[in-house]
Amino acid sequence: MKPEDVTFSNPLFDQMAKYPVQFAQPVFFGESPHLSPAASINNATATLLKLQDRFLGVTCQHVLEGYRRSKATRKTVFQLGPVQLDPERHLISEDRDHDLAIFDLTPFVGAFEGLATAKFVEPSTWPPESVSTSDVLCLGGFPGIWREQVGPGHLRFYSYSTGAGEVFSVVDDKIVTRVQLQDCISQINDGKVWGSLGGLSGSPVFAWRNTPILVAEFVGIVYEYQESLDLMFVRAAKVILQDGSLI
Repeated sequence: MKPEDVTFSNPLFDQMAKYPVQFAQPVFFGESPHLSPAASINNATATLLKLQDRFLGVTCQHVLEGYRRSKATRKTVFQLGPVQLDPERHLISEDRDHDLAIFDLTPFVGAFEGLATAKFVEPSTWPPESVSTSDVLCLGGFPGIWREQVGPGHLRFYSYSTGAGEVFSVVDDKIVTRVQLQDCISQINDGKVWGSLGGLSGSPVFAWRNTPILVAEFVGIVYEYQESLDLMFVRAAKVILQDGSLI
């Protein structure tokens, strides 16, 4: 399948674009929204991943580092999806070069609606196949510009997703894809206008694989968006080992 083969006049393809978001949750840190009607926070995205018997939350290391800097100067909360947690306590591994941080969410699974077992992508084999420039990618997450605080303790996150992104380049464990916002195929944003896509760090990325049936294979995590060039940088998921540690 090639990007030019995708037409969203077919409802199937619209569902394909929305696929990645079901395995993502917003992450935020900063002032508690319970204490302020206009809390000062930063947000990103976490990928929900099950490897072996462990339920993992994967986001970017720069998000964790931002939390640490904030905590050093003020009272700071950290929340992943519906769960407020101590990220240091649940941290499995982090790597500044890969820009990934992995948390053990196993204690919370099933206790919160957003962390049901079905919300975690569970690969049939690991590590995933390598990505090539002939692959078609889909990804989704939660841009900060679309975040709203609708009341005390109540944040609303709108998601962005696309289902047919081209691979611009692959070098070692770095994948680069073009976002092409002007040609965005699908968006779940309740009429929000386009702006910066900051907040997509940690978003899941899948490649469509032509097996006897079309399947989406989890292949990476967004770690940077370069707005001036309309490029999304993705860390290959193969750097994550089955125990949750990083190569």
